[in-house]
This record gives sequence, structure tokens and C-alpha cells, in this order.
Amino acid sequence: MRIASLIVCAVLGGVSSHAQGTACPAVGQESMSVEGNAPIVTLQFKRQNGTIRAARFVFDSGGGAVLFDSALASDLGLKPSGAEIGEAGERYVPVNPPEASIGAFTFSLGTSKALIHLGTRSFDTRERVEGLLPGKALEPYQVVLDYPSHLFSVAASGCIKHLGSKVDSPFLPASGHPRITVSALNEKYGLLLDTGSRVTLARRDLLESWRAAHPAWPHTTGASGEADMPGGDGKELLLRVPDMEWGPFHIKNVVIVSRPDETYSSTTFETPTAIVGALGGNVLDGFRVEIDYPHGTTYLEQVHQPDADNMNSAGLVLDSDAANQLVVVSVSATADQITRRNVLPGDIILQIEGKSETPWTITEASQALSGAVGETRRLLIRRRGMEIDTSVVIARLL
Repeated sequence: MRIASLIVCAVLGGVSSHAQGTACPAVGQESMSVEGNAPIVTLQFKRQNGTIRAARFVFDSGGGAVLFDSALASDLGLKPSGAEIGEAGERYVPVNPPEASIGAFTFSLGTSKALIHLGTRSFDTRERVEGLLPGKALEPYQVVLDYPSHLFSVAASGCIKHLGSKVDSPFLPASGHPRITVSALNEKYGLLLDTGSRVTLARRDLLESWRAAHPAWPHTTGASGEADMPGGDGKELLLRVPDMEWGPFHIKNVVIVSRPDETYSSTTFETPTAIVGALGGNVLDGFRVEIDYPHGTTYLEQVHQPDADNMNSAGLVLDSDAANQLVVVSVSATADQITRRNVLPGDIILQIEGKSETPWTITEASQALSGAVGETRRLLIRRRGMEIDTSVVIARLL
């Protein structure tokens, strides 16, 4: 990833005076890699010997804590500050986070909890990153994610000139999770603004009601391709909604993936009022998104609509096992019949088009298995101990 450090006060359309009337400190701006619709930003840390260590972090506005890969934590000399914690089969230990920098802008991560992920298996099997930066860690600041330009900026609130249309995004200090309002079918719904989600998510009961009322809307089961995220069971409902509104903007052809109803209860994400889902990267990718955390507002500029061909894929729902092997969880209901015949749940993918990764990430594999309808991809798979050469066909899933 190309890193561009532009530490000047005349960026992003100019700088406002600081809220207290004093001169603004530096604005930190870096190139941002968008991988699988997720924003990846490079943070810089100071090692104990004074040298600088750069590390790739996912910026997740819906995240719960700063996460450090164990190797990164060791390199930085971070020491546990509490007892080990277990969650969903993974092990973590609390840590006092160091200061981080984006360019010359140095900031504290202390507004968020921080954890070291223990063990050799990556805490995130989607992308090749060494940490997760939650929105709560940037709660005191103004943050800009310019998805089309691949730029990430952070500054003291009021130090970046607002651009675009203002929408409310209040949050509770306990979580730092921004809540937004969208409209669909003449109804308003509360959603989490979730930069860490590859696609937009919603409660299953809501999507089922929309599908029943609009049977012509494209739909399928099995979150594959762009919608594939670790931890799914392959039975998710995917629905393409023709039109949604966010503030003054109309968003077309939005793919929404179901989650269990309890995932978005009134208390799950600690938002000011209840939410029914999360607005994810497949929508955010078309916007310059500025989150002014201290003021609970977001400013939007829309550059493009979601890609109508974003679900052209082989239709394999993927995950990683305990050994970091790429495993087929299920095959999409609308995958090509050749794919459904050649690949079975439980198959381990060793190669795609002759290429092996050690290990594959979900994002890399999903992108390698996407393309133009009718294209084929050669696979080497392992099934019950036997290696098999086979192929899959790219199809329009919905």
C-alpha cells in the first residue's frame, strides 16, 4: 500500500479555527486502502528503543476495543495489564495502549479498551492486518474516510472544514457507536454506521418481511462473494433493495445480508435508540464520510452508487478453520449448477487458478472467485484427505 503523509492544515477543503478559538494542531492524513469494502489505515507507534513501527489497522466504527496482534504487541513491548479474557473461542488480554500517530498527528487511544489477541492465529481472517482501530478510540476527534479517493484523515474537532450534507449520527460515550437513520419503503430505520462491515446488515425478520412483500426483488441464501464475512453459517438471506435514502441521498441496488434478530437488539451495540442493522462498506464505498464525533454528526458527499454487478461470484461461502485453512461453509443457492456439482461444504481450498496463499484471507479468496458472468476458476481442493482438481463458474447471484 502506498503511504502518503500530508501533514498540513490546508487539506480537505481547508481548516476551520478550533472550537476554542485557538490555532488548530496538525491534521493527519494518510492513504487508505479499501479492501473488501473495509478501510485499512497505517498507524505509527514508537518502540521502546525510539524507532518507529508502522502497522495496518482496520478502522471499525462499530468495533468494541483496540486490538493488537500478538506479534505487533511484542514488537512494541506492550505488557498485559489484567487477566486473560475468552470470547468466541479466542483469547485476549487487556493492555494499556501506546500513543499512535497518523503522519505528524499523534493521539491517545485511551478512550477505548485495548486488548492483545493471544496465539498465532490471526484475530481477523478477512484482511492482512495487525490491529483493529474502533471508532471509540477516535471519539474526541473529527475523522474523514474518503472512500473514492482512498484517504483517511483525523484532527481535533473543528479543524477540518465540513464538506457535503449534514446528517445526525449520535452515539453513547460508553460504546462510541454512531447511530444513523435511513429510509426504505417510506419507513425510517435506525442503523449502526459500521465501517468494519463489508456489506449492509439487517435483522432477519425485517428482510423476510421485505422479501414476502416484494417477491420480485433479487434474493438468495449464503453470504458469498462481496458479502462473505467470517463466522457466517451459509444460511444467510441476501436481498437486493432497489432504493434507500440516507439524508438527501438515494442509494440504489443495496445488497443487505441477514443477521439473527438478537444481533441487533436495543442494547447489543449500545446506541442512543434501537437499531435494526448496520450500514456497511458496500454503501459507504461510494461516499466521502466525515464523522465529527464530539458533535454527533456526519457529513456526506456521494461520489458513486453501489456496483450493480457486485455479486457476480462463484458463490462459495468461505471461512477459516483453526489451522487457518480456507474452508467452504456452503454454496450459494443461486450459484451455477457446475459449481454446485463440483464443490461441496467442508471442502478445503488449496489453490485458486494455480495460486496458493499461506494462508488465504477471506477478502483475497472472495475477490479471486469473482469476475464476469460465465468465467471459470480452476481450484485445487482437499476432500476427505484427497486432493481434487476442479473448477467453478462465475454467476450473477442476485
